[in-house]
Amino acid sequence: MARENTCQFAILGMLCREPMSGYGLRQAIERTVGHFWQESYGNLYPTLERMEAEGLVALDREEHSPGGRVRKVYRVTAEGRRVLAEWLRRPVVPHVERNELQLKLFFGARVGPEASLEHVERSRAEAEGLLAALRLIDEDVRRSREGHPELPYWHLSIRAGLLGLEAHLRWCDEAQETLQRLVRTTNSKKAEGGVG
Repeated sequence: MARENTCQFAILGMLCREPMSGYGLRQAIERTVGHFWQESYGNLYPTLERMEAEGLVALDREEHSPGGRVRKVYRVTAEGRRVLAEWLRRPVVPHVERNELQLKLFFGARVGPEASLEHVERSRAEAEGLLAALRLIDEDVRRSREGHPELPYWHLSIRAGLLGLEAHLRWCDEAQETLQRLVRTTNSKKAEGGVG
C-alpha cells in the first residue's frame, strides 16, 4: 500500500479523537503514535486537502491567530469513519524493514570491528533514550487516561515499543561483546605482526 494511503488512515484515526488542524495533527502524531509511526509532514497537508475533496474530512472551523494567520480545523466525516473502519478490519500488509545498522554490520568486515562497535554503541544510547521516553509516556497515559475505553489499545502499542526496545538493548549487549572480542583479536594480531 502506498505511503500516502496509510497517511490518510493515521489522519482519520487522529480526527476520530477530536477535530484538529494540520499542525495539531502533527503534534498528536508525535505525542501518541510517533514511537512506531512516522509521517512525512510535507505529505500531511496535501493528503488533508485530497481527503477533504473526497469527503473523508470536512472543515470544522477556522481559527484566527493574533498574527492574522488562519488555521483550518478539520473533522472526520461519516464516510471517513466508514473508510477507517474498513481499513482497520483489513489484514496488515507485511513489509521488510530497512535497517541501516544491520546492513552496515553485515558488511562490517570490510572496515574492521571498531566502526561496527561505534555504530552499535550509538544505537544502544539512542535506544536507551527512547526507552526512557516511552516509559514516561506509558506512565502518563495510564495516569491521565485511566478508565478511557481506548486505553487497552493504546497500551498494546506502547508495550510493543517497550518490548522491542528492551530486546534491541539485549541484542546491543551481545553485539558489543562480540565486536569487543573482535577488536581485541584484531589488535592482538596487529601487535604480533609488529613484533615479528
